[in-house]
Amino acid sequence: MKIGHVLSLIMVALLALLGGMAFQRWSGDPEMGKRLAENNCGVCHDMTASRKHDKGPYLWEIVNRPAGVVDYPFSPAFRKLAEESPFLWDEAHLDRWLSDPASFIPRTKMAQQSKDHPLAFDGIKSQGNRKDLIAYLKTLH
Repeated sequence: MKIGHVLSLIMVALLALLGGMAFQRWSGDPEMGKRLAENNCGVCHDMTASRKHDKGPYLWEIVNRPAGVVDYPFSPAFRKLAEESPFLWDEAHLDRWLSDPASFIPRTKMAQQSKDHPLAFDGIKSQGNRKDLIAYLKTLH
């Protein structure tokens, strides 16, 4: 085999590898998302098929679920928005929520720190990390 053919094969393999990595980054990495979910969400939310509420509502099958439909005592601000402007927890709404929940739904309980709720969630600033987290949430079904 000539050196030119070998170099061509190496270039094709390298491009395929880089293309796969770029696609995974564009679409999100569920394994990285799982670690992010365990560290950011698992403190307050159940992510298992048992569908138990903890400090927050369970996240099992959250992707494309209508907001506010699970039996959980949501904050008045959240309930008001879900009733007046119903939406699904699709990728766009999840991304918006995960980036800054207080700007998406002002006065939502999740973003408020208090004596009874010491762990306020400020959001995840990295778009790549949010994509990874959403990719993981999509596996919860």
